[in-house]
Amino acid sequence: MDFGGGKINRKSIAIVLMLTVAIMLCISSAAAATTTNNTVRNATAYQAAGSTTTTTATTVTVTISQLDKSSESVKKFIETNKRLPNYVTISGKQISTAQFLTLLSYGVINLNSGKTTSITLKKSVNAPPSPTQTAKSGTITKANYVKYAGNLKTFIEKNGRIPNFLATTSGNMRYESLVYMYSKIIVFYGDNKRLPNTVSVTPWTVKSTSEGSTTTDLSQYLKSTTDAPSSNTTIKNLAASITKGKTTTYAKAQAIFNWVRDNLTYSFYYNTIKGALGALSSRSANCCDTTHLLVALTRAAGIAARYQHGECQFSSGWFGHVWAQVYVDGKWYNADAIGDSNTFGTIKNWNTNTVKLKGTYATLPF
Repeated sequence: MDFGGGKINRKSIAIVLMLTVAIMLCISSAAAATTTNNTVRNATAYQAAGSTTTTTATTVTVTISQLDKSSESVKKFIETNKRLPNYVTISGKQISTAQFLTLLSYGVINLNSGKTTSITLKKSVNAPPSPTQTAKSGTITKANYVKYAGNLKTFIEKNGRIPNFLATTSGNMRYESLVYMYSKIIVFYGDNKRLPNTVSVTPWTVKSTSEGSTTTDLSQYLKSTTDAPSSNTTIKNLAASITKGKTTTYAKAQAIFNWVRDNLTYSFYYNTIKGALGALSSRSANCCDTTHLLVALTRAAGIAARYQHGECQFSSGWFGHVWAQVYVDGKWYNADAIGDSNTFGTIKNWNTNTVKLKGTYATLPF
């Protein structure tokens, strides 16, 4: 049966009962947060691997000056890296880019009305599940981008997430383009003390990968890391053994997924503890360490792989969870190896239609 993002066999029932009691008695202590590769390591912020979690309201109050400063940083980051940052620091707090876009829309609406007072966001905001675009290069007038900010605000407050696209005079604009456009608008206001009459827009560049990545970005999903040491001899030899005789990238990726799914059992604990090598040695791991092994073996076979973190709806409730995505022939495939019913590219042990995505990473930050 499935429990909290993990699989439990009959031998594990007694362990689960003991852990249930332990969980009731324990309170997780805060871990020190350190900034690494535009992500934050903080154990208490990511209770993955079967922890019961709910979406909690995140309150942040910012001044227009703070919004301008952060918009300048985000604008520069996007222009340099051709992607969105994993988070935005504003008013001394780290917030998601979805929350930041919400603040941007509030800011534009207020500034258009002559209000320069602080802005408060009192709720968490989820990223769009499937961003799309039809937008073409062009310009958008002040009247229209203010109207779109209002449309965005209304959608977010009703649905608790960013829409997959926003209809504009230039076509449907996706999430990333909206973050960039409204960041430019706020930066202009900071420099000129007025909103621009028009703003230029271009389609978000998506080359063979999802979520605004470009083909050259794939290199970050092939690197050996501490928790997923794809260059380790043991990992490399195992990957070669698993993929022996497989002639296509898909067949290799599928074989690695099947091996990890079938050779590891689930064990309950929070976040990364063992890493790929520890999971391989013990043949038992939570979702984080199971995914580390899957990512390490996949990268060792020369196939790009990355991590996804979200709140997922299992049959037993909502839980923090981590799984992999593997890049094959121009497409990212979901790879969740802790569910016996899951196959490469297909997740069956939780509802993919209701997932609250928290982040996508080359290196898991917790």
